[in-house]
Formats: sequence, C-alpha cells, structure tokens
Amino acid sequence: MSQLKVYLYPSLGGSFSMNRYLNGVVQGLKSNGLDYEIVRPKGSGLIAKYLHYILLVWRRKREKGKHLIISERYAYLLPFMGKERIVVCHDLHTLYPESNTAWIHRRIYRLFLKLMSRAERVVCVSNHTKGDLLKFMPSFKKHEGIRVVHNGIEPFWEESGEVKTNHEVLKTLFKSKRVVLSVGTDAWYKNNSWSLKLMYELPEDFHLLRIGSFNSSNEELIKALDIKNRVTRLQNLSDSDLKHCYQNAEALLFPSLTEGFGWPALEAALCGCHVISNGTGALKEIFENTQGLVKLDEAKRFLTNNDKESVSLSYKFWNAQVIELIA
Repeated sequence: MSQLKVYLYPSLGGSFSMNRYLNGVVQGLKSNGLDYEIVRPKGSGLIAKYLHYILLVWRRKREKGKHLIISERYAYLLPFMGKERIVVCHDLHTLYPESNTAWIHRRIYRLFLKLMSRAERVVCVSNHTKGDLLKFMPSFKKHEGIRVVHNGIEPFWEESGEVKTNHEVLKTLFKSKRVVLSVGTDAWYKNNSWSLKLMYELPEDFHLLRIGSFNSSNEELIKALDIKNRVTRLQNLSDSDLKHCYQNAEALLFPSLTEGFGWPALEAALCGCHVISNGTGALKEIFENTQGLVKLDEAKRFLTNNDKESVSLSYKFWNAQVIELIA
C-alpha cells in the first residue's frame, strides 16, 4: 500500500464543498502514509479548464498509480488518462426539473456523465446519488464499477469539549439572542426560503445566523417579511468558530428538498446541535434514527420547548473512507 501513488484532479473555481472534499481525501491519504500529487492548472478560466488541465493530465497518462477525479463535472479529462481511473459523483441536481437549469447546461452535464462511464470506478457519495445516477442515466446500470463511499468527516467535529471564540460578532450574538443556524449554499434545493418564513413566525428573541450568503430572491423575501434586523450573515468562518456556533445554537435549520450528502447536518449533530430537517435525500443514510430529527412542521413548537430525543449517526473518518475510495 505504501508504494501506491494517487493522482488527484480537483475541481477549479473555489467551490467550498469540493475543496472540502479534496482536503478530506488529502488528510486521509496522509494518515495512511500514501503518496499523492494534486494535479491542477493555474487559474480557473475556460483555457485553464479545457486546455491547460487536459495537457497536465496527458503528461501523466503513463504514470502508474490511481487517478482520482474529484467531481463528475471533470469527467471530460478521462479520455486523456491512463488506467485505474476513479470519478467521484456527488449529486445530479442539475438534472432535476425543479432546478430550471438551462437546456445547454443540462446537455453539457449529461455529456460529462456519459464520459464518466469510461472510468474503471465510479464512486457515488451516497446511495441517494447512486439512485439518481441510475435514474437519469440508465446506461450506468451496466457499469460494473459503481460503488457507494460516503464522504468522510474530520475527527475534530466529534471531539468533546467546549470551543471558545474570539469572533466579536459571534460573542455578541450568542450572548444576546437565541440563535438558529443556516449553513451552506443557497441553491434551489436548499429551500432556504422556508427558514426565512420560520424566522418571521418565531418570537423576536430568535435570530438567524446565516453562514454563507442568500440569493437575490431570498434577499427580497427578507425585505418583504421585514426581518432584516433579525438576520446576520457571515462567511469564511474557521472550523473552530463554526463548531462554536453548532455548540451554542438552538438548532441548525436544514430544510433541504434533496441532498447528495449533507455535511452541515452531520457536523451539527456531532457537536450536539439539534437538526431541523425532514431527512430527505442522503440524510436518511447519515441519520440512522430519523425520529431524532426535528421535522419542519414541528420546528416552531420544538424551538419553544426543546425536548427532542438524541440521534444515532452513521459516519466514518477520512482515514477509513479514503481506503475504500481508492481500493
């Protein structure tokens, strides 16, 4: 195993979740004493993505080892690689009718998925994602190399002990308000408009801490509901500050309509934070006892009573998951 080298081909453009996945894989490789190389061009524009990246891949075509493409959106690199190729498929939300994705973007995405079939191994991050792949691309039912390997999690989130913060906004907010959290992107399937409407219904002492931004539609909703003074937006928090938020918040609002995996919900639960969610998509795989989740229609009552049972979780650390990933 120590002789194996893994070539990593990450996403470009700075996606938080994709960078997080890459960092987790690197952490897992290091903990297992495995050699690796991150292969990526400088920049993230079209020339870097479709010319420079391909050239870098081509130069490593004869290199022995595992070649791991971090996202299905980069499956166009496969024709220029050697063998022992692995592609990670995260979700297929682009193909959901509700996404209203432009026709041309759906076509391009389907092309990437078709190219992904050339990989010796296709790793889906959840059974939910695998189900979507087989639904939208039935040809993969014949692919013999499809596996499900859940995303790993860092031991930091499981470690007990209160985490302090020097972040002045957080210290002031948690001292003066009953804080509920919203963490992640504001894509259509995140259903963040539900969280804003809930805030409107909650008593004035509740405050929404949004880790991330809102899209223009939800910003307009905030104005329409007149809750601007009850919403705080922060970005680029350290893991330590985010853990402090999980440990001190009333709950994490996670009303997603679907999820390829759902890191924030797992992180929050590991930190002892209640999760308000209907348990859709891959969350059913993470939360073994879905009764421990607070359902959306119970949220208002729960936040005033706070009497929910604990949850049972299914998760593994990156040092174990990376072995399954490249096996």
